[in-house]
Amino acid sequence: MSALRYQLTRQADADVMDILRETERQFGPRQRDAYADIIAKAAEMVAESPERPASRPRPDLAEGVRSLHLDHAAGRLGAAAHILYYLQGRLSNGETGTIVVRILHERMDPLRHV
Repeated sequence: MSALRYQLTRQADADVMDILRETERQFGPRQRDAYADIIAKAAEMVAESPERPASRPRPDLAEGVRSLHLDHAAGRLGAAAHILYYLQGRLSNGETGTIVVRILHERMDPLRHV
């Protein structure tokens, strides 16, 4: 049995790298590490329960796409400024799981980036 429960698209992986680079630049390495943990926790949360109550269906973006604000993974409002966009699909190991499509700043228009 594979431990792979979710995976990031190339673009989502690039989003994470950009987010963490900017977080470190603005707030330092400790905050970068804390934000990396929040991102990982959010991905685990949606992999465990894709239709969790805190997530939203996003049919305006594409069929099956959902979003989860990272505040829910952080456990408090205002702790994060990004939204994770994901859907269910076939992972690289052939199993069905959660695919993180993008992770965008809450001010970005997902219609232009997802």
